[in-house]
Amino acid sequence: MKMTLPFTCPCESKSRLKSIDGGYICTKEGCEHALEDNRFPIVNGIPVLVSETKCDTVCEAGSTQTYISRPLRDYSFIRKLVVGEGTTTKDNCKVFIEELFRINEYPKVLVIGSGEKGSGTEMLWNNNSIEVHGIDVYGTDSTHAICDAHYLPFEGESYDGVWIQAVLEHVVQPTMVVDEIFRVLKLSGIVYAETPFMQQVHEGAYDFTRFTVLGHRYLFNRFEAIRFGGNKGPELVFAWSIRYLVWSITRSRALGRIVGLAIGLLMRPLEYLVSNESMHDASSGVFFLGRKLANHTLTHKELIKLYRGQMK
Repeated sequence: MKMTLPFTCPCESKSRLKSIDGGYICTKEGCEHALEDNRFPIVNGIPVLVSETKCDTVCEAGSTQTYISRPLRDYSFIRKLVVGEGTTTKDNCKVFIEELFRINEYPKVLVIGSGEKGSGTEMLWNNNSIEVHGIDVYGTDSTHAICDAHYLPFEGESYDGVWIQAVLEHVVQPTMVVDEIFRVLKLSGIVYAETPFMQQVHEGAYDFTRFTVLGHRYLFNRFEAIRFGGNKGPELVFAWSIRYLVWSITRSRALGRIVGLAIGLLMRPLEYLVSNESMHDASSGVFFLGRKLANHTLTHKELIKLYRGQMK
């Protein structure tokens, strides 16, 4: 899919980029990226909009390669067998789409972290009435531009929706990324985020943060909440823990994965027994679905009143 919105320079000016042979240059006079020798390149057909000089970033300008090893095979079947086909993301995706169509007949959505299409997002990617633009720090068939989410290379109020799933744990400054999401969303635009809570590190040096349900809610304190909560319960958390325990004892990642899968299967029936309250205290992940308003800020006292866990 070709981007229909003009790119901007990822630096503070957010000046528009101009297409030239082999890449893009900034239209702001005096910007170092206005020089052809400092263009943002197109590599393997994907624009790489990363500035290592204007931005503090872990990304590398001109690179489309992943920064961690990723499995070449599709393990989605095994993952569904162990984790289950949970309905939380699918249900939230459905509501996300419904809210989008209340804003625009043909909405535009930015997916941050599109290198792998997230589980439960099929209806978003397959809806012909929604224009989906995917960005990530590495290139795949579902990546339309490479950039750092701390410095989104788009004009303000460009999108009706932003979807960010399993990404905020991999950015150094989540609040900065959420501020960027707020900036590129139109007024009344919809954001959906999923982030781990009780999970071990899973991308090595590129894994920084975890959130409780309330901590995640406050990360989006400038947004009105449509729904928020936990995603996957303590039974999956237990399987994750056993997997990493075996790995740490045996030093074998493969063995840890095998044992974790086995425990995950044994734990599956328990998901129907865990309490709703436990999803605030011991969930594997958390989610937030919200709307951008002109003047909205969740206060600390309001935040505390939102707790629905077992530790009252």
